[in-house]
Amino acid sequence: MAKIVVIGDIMLDRYYYCKNRNNPESSAPAYISSKKNIIHKPGGAGNVAANLASLKADFKLVSLVGKDADSKILKNSLNELKIPYKFIYDGKRATIVKTRALDILDGRYHFRFDIEDKTEISDNHVEEIVEETKNSNLIVISDYNKGIINSKLMSRLKSLEIPILVDPKKENLEFYKGVFLLKPNSVEAKDMTNENDDLKAAKTLTKILNSNVLLTRASEGIAYCGSNGDFFSYSSQPIGELKDVTGAGDSVIATFAHFYNLGNKLEECIKLANKAGGVAVCHPGCYHVKESDLI
Repeated sequence: MAKIVVIGDIMLDRYYYCKNRNNPESSAPAYISSKKNIIHKPGGAGNVAANLASLKADFKLVSLVGKDADSKILKNSLNELKIPYKFIYDGKRATIVKTRALDILDGRYHFRFDIEDKTEISDNHVEEIVEETKNSNLIVISDYNKGIINSKLMSRLKSLEIPILVDPKKENLEFYKGVFLLKPNSVEAKDMTNENDDLKAAKTLTKILNSNVLLTRASEGIAYCGSNGDFFSYSSQPIGELKDVTGAGDSVIATFAHFYNLGNKLEECIKLANKAGGVAVCHPGCYHVKESDLI
């Protein structure tokens, strides 16, 4: 049984690299995009899992997908990254897909097209997820508010009395009461609490939820607010020029989970997670952090 279980909304990220020209059929500015190349990557909870795989963590990804061609492509992309997973299939929903078109010459982003179903999962699927999780040491929740994380699932997971780490969404705030650790960014924390200051927002969240809060603060680093009153704060540690913040939060929570599972002290896990964020933002796209980047 894997010691860390990642549960959440998995997505297939599809990138069309295109050669573009103006469309003579349209009076408004519009492109004709001729597809030259396609790349598929696991997104959403899959990116947290990809970071854990890169760290060589002892983990498993558990998520719901549709019985469709896109779930097969997603399986292949997980296998390429050596990500252990358990798919629960639901024939009534489509696998979540985010399709992006980018210019093959300069990488410019032209559009994104989403396929998603936000229907809540059934009680039967909740029990399947719990069954896959109950013998683990640590649970990581990657919530994108697409229907997999709901009140029933969180209640059942809490009953296992296993520490739960959550990458949250405002809409599901009530579900997270009493979890071990919540990891919002500054914008999310302020939005969840209506506070103007992110540190005040984090401290408010610890009181509202009776949970520890690990706050990612972009260029200002990271802060930890413990439900027992502990407070740690570290400045950012970029290892080069800032290139892309995409997926940096996934690197942070994956790194914290990995080293916490290995038995490292809380403060050391926070320092390493902060460093992981600094590494991730200095690479284009979703960079998967390795232990050699950190130690």
